[in-house]
Amino acid sequence: MSYPPVIPANGLNFTKILHSDTYPAIDPTTESKHSGHAIFITGASSGIGLATAHSFAKAGASYIGLASLDPFPPTITNTLHAAAALGNHPPPKLSILHLDVLDQPSIDTAVSHISAAFNAKLDILINCAGYMAPGASIAASDDDDYWRAFEVNLRGTYRVTKAFLPLVLQSTGGLKTVVNISSVAAHNLRCEYSSYGISKNAILRFTEFLMAENAEAGLLAYCVHPGAVLTRLAESMPRDTLAGLRDTPEMAADTLVYLTQGRREWLAGRYLSCTWDLPELLAREDEIVGGDKLKMRMVL
Repeated sequence: MSYPPVIPANGLNFTKILHSDTYPAIDPTTESKHSGHAIFITGASSGIGLATAHSFAKAGASYIGLASLDPFPPTITNTLHAAAALGNHPPPKLSILHLDVLDQPSIDTAVSHISAAFNAKLDILINCAGYMAPGASIAASDDDDYWRAFEVNLRGTYRVTKAFLPLVLQSTGGLKTVVNISSVAAHNLRCEYSSYGISKNAILRFTEFLMAENAEAGLLAYCVHPGAVLTRLAESMPRDTLAGLRDTPEMAADTLVYLTQGRREWLAGRYLSCTWDLPELLAREDEIVGGDKLKMRMVL
């Protein structure tokens, strides 16, 4: 017999309008306002993380911290300043850091640096660092490769969030926002990529626990699928799969920037996809809240 007998819903078509590229309603130069805000992004040397930094610059963010284990493009400062100019904003204050999300001293150094550089203020933390093991069944998998997905995707997100959370919550008048990058893989049963799917599924629940424990302190935490974006992380996937990764990092970036420009308490603790039309999604607030939708639940 084949399994599963019923293909689980993954929410890809939750909105009627879907996107694979950025669109005017979320244009960071005209539709998002982040003047005065301080942002910190992990996994920011390329792909979605780097695009998100540029989008925040276009929206006028005053402080942008970028961190990665991999080297940054040598032109990073110039391109971020140019992005700010596109939105007619002054250049942001930048902090570009080498960070290993699995190394606690590295994380502690980043917290100290950002706190000092950003005047003890952090509005938005975006956990974008991730890892995908090469495709293999559970029986044929390499122990270290398989478990590294949990180390980076879950433990790394946990460690960075735990370390930066006091700074996020102490920011008087701040947005107090954490965005955890998950994946539609959290809802799929794709054979040979179980470690990635399971670790991203755990991020959904981790995000809900963040809200359960810190909502009264003002925290807003979201769990976001960035779209099917061809990044370094996905390079080990089969060629036919790579051909279907057609969503742009700019779509994900502009969605995150639009989403986080204000406090949306009703959406916190939930999962959303950057492929969904954001104006349509936000217009469905009553439906989503009333049905407590976009959360992981047991089917009974």
